[in-house]
Amino acid sequence: MSGVLNAVYVIAGRPGGLRKCLQYEIMSTVSAPQTIPVDEFIDRLRGLSEGVITKQAIYDFLVSYEVRPQDLERYKLWLPDRHTRNKIFRNEMLECMLICWPIGAITPLHTHNGQLGWMTMLEGKLLVENFRKIDCNRPENQQVVGMDCLAGATRIEMQQLGTELCVPGGPLNTVDKKQTIHRIKNLPEWNERAVSLHVYSRPIDSCVVFDLDAQRCFRRSAECSVPSAEK
Repeated sequence: MSGVLNAVYVIAGRPGGLRKCLQYEIMSTVSAPQTIPVDEFIDRLRGLSEGVITKQAIYDFLVSYEVRPQDLERYKLWLPDRHTRNKIFRNEMLECMLICWPIGAITPLHTHNGQLGWMTMLEGKLLVENFRKIDCNRPENQQVVGMDCLAGATRIEMQQLGTELCVPGGPLNTVDKKQTIHRIKNLPEWNERAVSLHVYSRPIDSCVVFDLDAQRCFRRSAECSVPSAEK
C-alpha cells in the first residue's frame, strides 16, 4: 500500500494557555512486512548484531519483518498509570523490547545515552515530541566515555524541534547521536491503549531525564519492567 494521510489534531495546552493545532503527514509503507515467528525475528536480529550495525540496516530490517501478533502476547504487561518496557531480546550490541502504553501514558523528556534507536507502532498511536538541548550550566558533564552526559544541571534551555505522529504502517521513529532527546505521549483524548516495538544499539541501561519546570536533569535506570528469559 502506498499513499499519504493528512491528519489534523488540536491539542489543548495548559489552562489559560494557547491551543496547538498540529498537522501531520503520515507516509504509509510501500509494502507490508513479512510476518515471522518471534524466534526467527530474534535469530535475525542476533545475526545483524554480529556485523556492522547502522541506522539504515536496522530500519530496513524492521520495515521488512514483523513478529506474529500472537507471539507478542506473552511480552505484554499492562499497568494502569505508566508504560512498561518488556524485553524480547538483548545481547551486547542490540536489545529489543515491547512497550505497552496505557491511556494517558507520558514519558518524561529524556535522552538515549547517545545510542541508536528505532520504534515501530503495532497498536494504537503515539505522539513523539523531539527536542534539542541548547544550553545548560553543567557543560563539563557532557561527552563522557560510554554515555552522552552525566546530568546534574540546574539550568537547562531546550528547543522543541517538531512533533511526529506514529501509527501502525507509518514510518519508523528513530533516534541517533544527533537527535537523541524526545518525549512520547499516548494522549488521553485518543482513549485507546498503544503497543510499540523498540530496538536499541547498544542496549540502554540508563538515560538522562529533564524536568524543565524544576530546571534540573538526572540519570535514571532504563531497565525493562519484566526481563524475559534469554533466547
